[in-house]
Amino acid sequence: MRPGGFHPAFGREPLLRRGARAAWTVPMSTVTCACAAALSNVTVIFGRNEAAVVALDGISREFRAGSFTAIMGPSGSGKTTLLQTIAGLISPTRGQVHLGERRIDDLPERELAVLRRDQVGFVFQDFNLLPPLTAAENITLPLRLARRAPEQEWFAQLTRRAGIEDRLDHRPDQLSGGQQQRVALCRALLTRPGLLCGDEPTGNLDRESGRQVMALLREAVDDFGQTLVLVTHDPIVAAYADEVIFLLDGSITHTATSPTAESVARTMTTLVRQR
Repeated sequence: MRPGGFHPAFGREPLLRRGARAAWTVPMSTVTCACAAALSNVTVIFGRNEAAVVALDGISREFRAGSFTAIMGPSGSGKTTLLQTIAGLISPTRGQVHLGERRIDDLPERELAVLRRDQVGFVFQDFNLLPPLTAAENITLPLRLARRAPEQEWFAQLTRRAGIEDRLDHRPDQLSGGQQQRVALCRALLTRPGLLCGDEPTGNLDRESGRQVMALLREAVDDFGQTLVLVTHDPIVAAYADEVIFLLDGSITHTATSPTAESVARTMTTLVRQR
């Protein structure tokens, strides 16, 4: 941070000063309906004829706004395909997909790309930060590319809550893995997306760094109503969720509310034995 509360990522506009209180005062999501996302009888098939593989098989599911849903299942069960279909990255072979009140499975690709940019945030196992840019520049880059001005107060609140406010002038190679993932999370949240999608966001982190990232994600849901759908193999990560859905061979087989790491691990053991 430059003296006087200015940061180059914002030009001459001042951020909150370091001593200011970091309350979550900015509303998070632009989604106002009860469901942030919904699938109706969705089937996804890759390949054709004898080479066809059914990745998702007739899935219907609603994801309530302000909720945290974890997706689990054995390798090859369709977890990532489900997440990418919810986010509009994969078009279903059959069925309908909604983001908020908008049906997206029949949108032209250009229109869908704009909708994803404005309504969906992504956090991946890889941090996907640009090495030449500082943490602040990485966080604000998507908005800059969209020719939208970052909201300074929201930026300050996010980075302070993530514990990286004193690392904003550092480049990725000067940050720990946990710090890099928190930068990536701030980048995803800065646009206040209606839906945040995570694909193994703790997969490259040690246990403590993973705990910090999951605590921040849980706070995003609890404190300002972020909707989160997350794929994980880790029962400890899944236990942070409000609900866990379990996949096997492209179908939802179990749903668990108020999960614990132990109950999730038991269900996963059962699913693996069924394969």
